[in-house]
Amino acid sequence: MFKELESRRSFIKTLSKYIVSLVTFLPFTKSLLSKPLTLQPRERIANPFVTPDGRPILVCVKGTNFKQMLIAGLSAIGGLDKLIGNHQDVLIKPNCVYTEEYPTTSDIDSVVATIESVRMVTSGAINVGDAGAINNQDIYRFLQLYQAITQAGGTLITFSDVYDVRRDTWEPDIPDFKVYTDIYDAPLIVNLCSLKRHYKAFLTCAIKHHVGTISGPYRTDTRYYIHTFPDRSIEFLHILAELAGLINPELSIVDARSIMAINGPLLSYGGEIREVNKIVICGDMVATDAYCAQLMEENDETFNAHRIQPTLQRAEELGLGIADLRRVKIIEFDITPYDDSIISSGQNGIGLHQNLPNPFNPTTRIIFTLPENSHVTLKVYDILGREVATLVDGICDAGEHSTTFNGMGLSSGTYLYKLITPRFTQTKAMVLVK
Repeated sequence: MFKELESRRSFIKTLSKYIVSLVTFLPFTKSLLSKPLTLQPRERIANPFVTPDGRPILVCVKGTNFKQMLIAGLSAIGGLDKLIGNHQDVLIKPNCVYTEEYPTTSDIDSVVATIESVRMVTSGAINVGDAGAINNQDIYRFLQLYQAITQAGGTLITFSDVYDVRRDTWEPDIPDFKVYTDIYDAPLIVNLCSLKRHYKAFLTCAIKHHVGTISGPYRTDTRYYIHTFPDRSIEFLHILAELAGLINPELSIVDARSIMAINGPLLSYGGEIREVNKIVICGDMVATDAYCAQLMEENDETFNAHRIQPTLQRAEELGLGIADLRRVKIIEFDITPYDDSIISSGQNGIGLHQNLPNPFNPTTRIIFTLPENSHVTLKVYDILGREVATLVDGICDAGEHSTTFNGMGLSSGTYLYKLITPRFTQTKAMVLVK
């Protein structure tokens, strides 16, 4: 009898332990059983635009001419050839959401300049497209993109097929977001954003830009939801980060020459245009949004950069980028005095080439090619226009020439190198990172 009683006590004691263990394990079990996003974050090419210690590089260029700003910015970040291979297919995603002028939509010159820059480093297909709030073909015609994109070497596309991304843990009132297959499956994405406040939403560019590529059964529903209830809960802000991971681009180019402040575009609700005259280039989507949120706050008294932090932090947790700008190498410079002289190499490689490596520490090689024998001057200046070094000053034969610039003793920053010949003058930017 005592053995039987002891056996029962032992059984009850053991059962109690299992019950306690099960109760303790339940939250973990629930998380395991929760259905994740139907699609995992988009597989992307690793960001090559980083410092030697792994910090993402973000470049902000001030100027007036987008093409020259883009050339200088891409040069400062290290050149597109660090990201795009010779036969790489690329998707360029501009802002084409309404039949409205820039900055609600991307400026046609900025789209063309981006295509031309990409075409210089790849012979692959360059597709260009966005998902607008109305029929995209109408938007493309309004913006007169068809001929311009074709002449620049790109192909306009429209998005149609989608992947379902809904998960069981979402509240019923969250719309059925979907991601366009052309975006999710793209081999490489260059995100060409306009910087604008979207009505009440505390989103600015890179993460906000998924609104045009992730939509619900009715496109307006998801846009309205994001714009009208931006701070409804931390969970919702986290969902925005998870959705952004589905279209995480390899490169973000933010056109902030004119920004849409206060009440930005929501179903053509206008906004206040303010001149900033900057573009931002970065291979880290999260760092891009963190920086542009600060830029927006500086130019929009109703914008609070802190409100986007839960989304940025969740995005960092998901491995989408760096939210803390203290861990980002930020390079800012003004090319306004040099806008007309910062140009790319001419036909057949004639002219001044991009220095290699770039960024550099402390030495870099500069190559230039001459069509004929001529007197050449090649000088280096700091960003304030002060002469730093004279590398070449004399007669050079036709053909390719190479010289080395040593930045030992100089501080980190952006420097300009200028080639002067009797037939042409060219200037390029390079970045010294110590």
